[in-house]
Amino acid sequence: MRHDLLDLCLPLLLYADEMVQRQATLILMTTFGTHAFTLLRRRLGASDPDVCREATEALRVLERHSGHPAAYRPFRGIHIECLGTFHVYVGNQEILPHHWAQANGSRAGSRKVQAVLAYLVHRGRYGATSEEILAAVWDSTGSAGALARTITALRRTIEQFGGSELAERALVYADGRYILKPTAYTSDVQAFEQAIHVTEQTESERDLATAAPIYRHACALYNGNYMAMIKMAADDIEERRVELLNAFLNAIERQAEHEYQNGNDDRCLALCRQGLRFDPSDSAITLWKLRCLARQRRINEVKREYWRYLRSLGVPPDAEDPVVLWMNAHSSR
Repeated sequence: MRHDLLDLCLPLLLYADEMVQRQATLILMTTFGTHAFTLLRRRLGASDPDVCREATEALRVLERHSGHPAAYRPFRGIHIECLGTFHVYVGNQEILPHHWAQANGSRAGSRKVQAVLAYLVHRGRYGATSEEILAAVWDSTGSAGALARTITALRRTIEQFGGSELAERALVYADGRYILKPTAYTSDVQAFEQAIHVTEQTESERDLATAAPIYRHACALYNGNYMAMIKMAADDIEERRVELLNAFLNAIERQAEHEYQNGNDDRCLALCRQGLRFDPSDSAITLWKLRCLARQRRINEVKREYWRYLRSLGVPPDAEDPVVLWMNAHSSR
């Protein structure tokens, strides 16, 4: 997640011009969602009074232009990043590998603590039974004692950096299920999905030109595939991963179309390369790349891109494959 973007937008939030403030608010809310408030609230705990003053004023501006209520006290909650590398922040502290190891007593144990936390995040408000957690994290080979020790280590870590009240509120056991309360944490997934929703609504109500910059900020949140670095055996993990990836790829495709329509071939090609790194077989993105290359008369690269696409499929393409149809039509000219 691009936390440096907050530093770039902070002077804009504090600028006297209302239009500039609204634009900065739009950028922050579509990039971070309500986590933008969390990032600013962390600065309220700084020892430098000028930093605290600027953060307080920026919160007021963000509240006024976004319509979301702001809290004017230092952040003491949990933030979890699940897209790409798994990161956990409690209060102002990132929980690093040695913190997990200290809580559980070993490096292997620390991976189990992270995996249990990740699985509870994945299950959301429904939570999970002991049997479901053991199946997902230990592949049903773990014991009730191992799970109990891991849950204790997770609770102890939250308590160490966020206090006992947060630990008790965030991690609960009710009706035979462990639940990490969604109201006790924010995540990059929440922010990404919120940004995508705002962007798609903007395109529907306005047009692609208006939505394109917001699509760009939404894509900045996508740092990698969902829970990619966490080892667990949940049946629906892949389904959720594909759902989020498709939302990202669609956002890339919409931006690529906008850039192509405006004659910005180099920008369009860069977007296509960004998307195809995640899914080389995406036909919609491949088509925009081929169109750009063809318009620039880079014929050899058109051919290489086409064969790259065919190899990425792994099986012979369907006769109605849009890339095949485009290539056949282009070759006949």
